[in-house]
Amino acid sequence: MGSLSHRDYDVRVSGRRFRLRVREGPDGALIVESGGRSLKARRSGSTIEVEVGGRTYNVSILEFEQGSRLRVAVGGRSFDVEISPARRFSARLTQRTMPSPRLPRARAPSSTARVIKGAISSPMPGKVVALKVGPGDKVKKGDVLLIIEAMKMENEIRAPRDGTVKEIFVSEGSSVSTGQPLLTLD
Repeated sequence: MGSLSHRDYDVRVSGRRFRLRVREGPDGALIVESGGRSLKARRSGSTIEVEVGGRTYNVSILEFEQGSRLRVAVGGRSFDVEISPARRFSARLTQRTMPSPRLPRARAPSSTARVIKGAISSPMPGKVVALKVGPGDKVKKGDVLLIIEAMKMENEIRAPRDGTVKEIFVSEGSSVSTGQPLLTLD
């Protein structure tokens, strides 16, 4: 993204709507702004460290649903999050204050996204830098399936459940879009 550019998102967290502006800070962390407040987010292993008002929270992504929806956990509580690229400016969205930490996930799915039973879809646009499994491999919930590089960060895509890898739709070096099927689990 670069330190000067930004992206705007409309986000719904457990039914509440927000407008977020996301940019990359000089140290590589993401700066997320909403309603005059800001937070800093950085990937740390399988969680995302979010700093708000001097406090640090660990955000775990529990599951990705098809498209732009996910479930995250913060401080023992889980939240449903839905994200889409920002549309026309809405004063109603920016006047609300941002609740303590809720982190956006990349863009909404591309128009070419398709629904495949048992598919694990890409949560973000990026490039596949490593495949950790092959067809027929048995995986357990939480195992790393592949790694996608996005915005200079490597993002581990983990198995949402136990299963067997049935089919892989991407290869190392492939560019992927949000919502694009990566592989299927039986």
